[in-house]
Amino acid sequence: MSEPQKKITVIEGKPVYDYRAFYRKEGRAKYISHLDLYRTVQRAFQRAKLPVWYTLGFNPHVYLTYALPLALGYEGVRESFDFRLTEDIPAEEVTRRLNEVMPEGIVILELLPPARKADDIERADYTLEFSMKGVSPEELKAQFDRFTAGEVIETVKHSKKGPKAINLKPALLRCVSKETSRGILLSLTLPAGNRENINPTLLVDAFGKSVGTEPDYRNIRRDRIICGDGSDFR
Repeated sequence: MSEPQKKITVIEGKPVYDYRAFYRKEGRAKYISHLDLYRTVQRAFQRAKLPVWYTLGFNPHVYLTYALPLALGYEGVRESFDFRLTEDIPAEEVTRRLNEVMPEGIVILELLPPARKADDIERADYTLEFSMKGVSPEELKAQFDRFTAGEVIETVKHSKKGPKAINLKPALLRCVSKETSRGILLSLTLPAGNRENINPTLLVDAFGKSVGTEPDYRNIRRDRIICGDGSDFR
């Protein structure tokens, strides 16, 4: 396998090597919060003895950025973070050394030079399974399909600016339901990124409120992060 073309940034007259790490987060690792994940990756660089680049200024810290942080309790098929090294080390070696020290459930898939900006992200694909106590999978699917077929799906979205009443219907770019042995499995495409970000549980919680029963989440997974032109975020 040939080494991918590197992206090099010159800072204070010295080259630093820019990488975007794509990783999988699953199993027990989904309960690592974003803040704890940030610390986990920092420690991984230290244990792997990699020459990671530190920011300049009065409070130097490891340069580490996430384009679209993953919510607590979610699995991720192909998440990413950016970092820089002060030495030119083959990507395969960096990947190997990081995977040797990562906790169970976090696996670096590959390293590439950053190609797209976080502002390019516009939507994401999710898979979500849930059930409801006392409701069969067949009836649950029927109720959910009726709920999402309506012209308006009202709910309240909480943000740093406070609660805001919104209509979720225009945000349902794709919504497919399927019965499982435990409940129903949803395949969703929703807005994601800096301009608009819709959490899939917002839809399911709104449904639960409409029928007066709290959903029991089985699994939530982000499968794909997509740019405005339909391509994968890279």
